Amino acid sequence: MEQLKEILRKRDLKATSTRLDVLATISNYNSAIPYSEIQKSLVDFDRVTLYRTINILVDKGIIHKATTIGEEAYFAMCGTTCDSEDHQHDHIHFTCKVCSKVSCLHLSDKIMVSVPGHQIDQLNIEASGICDACLDSTSPN
Repeated sequence: MEQLKEILRKRDLKATSTRLDVLATISNYNSAIPYSEIQKSLVDFDRVTLYRTINILVDKGIIHKATTIGEEAYFAMCGTTCDSEDHQHDHIHFTCKVCSKVSCLHLSDKIMVSVPGHQIDQLNIEASGICDACLDSTSPN
């Protein structure tokens, strides 16, 4: 909890119980967490408070929206390179077609894309397929 408080302090936000509960829920999830799961975990929160809390955490570069599948948004913790001015994500958001888990996959090489005649300020890459866990569970031993 102290680590989450420090993250909020570095972004000039008060460490309110609401913000800490939302961050704890997101950071304890093993992958990007669907908004509906955040709602289920935080049943004492009203929708408006939760919505505003998530938006301020995104705006301050503490969490990011990893992807949207259908009408469900998935959120994950940001790294140390994000701030209120810019989200810097050098990773791919991967959605497993079998288990529906959304993961932030960090690569050893930096993702570089250039488009002639354009300046790219932000790059979001989404991929889908089958995750390692689902591949392992379907392969014969």
